[in-house]
Amino acid sequence: MKAISISIVIIGFIASISLSYFFFALGAVARDSWREKFEIKAGQGLGEISSNLKTAGLIRSQYAFEIYSFLAGSAHLLKPGNYFLDAASSTPLIVAGLVRGSREEPEITIPEGFTLKDIEEILVRENILPKKALSSLNLDNFRKEYEFLAGAKSLEGYLFPDTYRFYRQSDAALVAGKFLDNFNKKAWPVLKNHPDFKEKLILASLIEKEVPSAEDRHLVSGVLMERLRQGIALRVDATIIYAKCGGLFVFCESPALVRSDLKLNSLYNTYLHPGLPPGPISNPGLGSIVAALNPQESEFLYYLSDPKTKKTIFSKTLDEHNENRALYLGL
Repeated sequence: MKAISISIVIIGFIASISLSYFFFALGAVARDSWREKFEIKAGQGLGEISSNLKTAGLIRSQYAFEIYSFLAGSAHLLKPGNYFLDAASSTPLIVAGLVRGSREEPEITIPEGFTLKDIEEILVRENILPKKALSSLNLDNFRKEYEFLAGAKSLEGYLFPDTYRFYRQSDAALVAGKFLDNFNKKAWPVLKNHPDFKEKLILASLIEKEVPSAEDRHLVSGVLMERLRQGIALRVDATIIYAKCGGLFVFCESPALVRSDLKLNSLYNTYLHPGLPPGPISNPGLGSIVAALNPQESEFLYYLSDPKTKKTIFSKTLDEHNENRALYLGL
């Protein structure tokens, strides 16, 4: 009888320890909140899902996750999809989230020529990011992974225009990573063999904002390159708008230029300061980047875009250009 009593005590002790560990194993991995992207693919079973969660550092125990899922009746209810899971969430909370299914992932189209702040405003309005979350990111956290950011002072120019899917209330670093991955895939192979690729990217950003017609971009690129070669001020209106509107175009309240704007005290004022502005003024598409890399020579030194027809008007002399400015732009 004494031996049986001792065995019962031992079994009870082991059961108590096991139960305590089980509840411990259901706890959150981290105290501080941080989110990790996690995907459940169609056809994956509970074992594979739990193993992947453990590898991703999102749960303490694969086996505790599986036991809890069975006990909760959720083992066969985990839905395929893309998730952002919080490491500060307990296993029961994670299971509940996987049963509910992934959050909405709306499709967002970023047009060519939108600025960093224009893009940020779109993401704020779509409840993807809070205000200034994208523009306030520390680029040092990205430089090792993206060599083209070496020396960059901003994400301006590197947020490749395209159609994306972002989760509501996303992490800003993950959103930026999607843009930068796309730039790395589509723009960087074209730019990386040029030692002056940063200047070419700035030039492409000017072309994107200045030239509505894709067929004129190589010619305008040639005009701007020739002006740079001769040391003539570029006199690009879009750079002044960029400075005047604080980095906005689409969401600028008063983008129209007036004559007094031409005297704006800014390094982005290419009427006052010769050479390229200090950085890109938009996020150009591949067409403008290719045009910047392949300028077309001509006899022209000046151009402007007719706001009504969107046609590019070229001029050989400053006098002719000033007449066209007065005629087409009223400046």
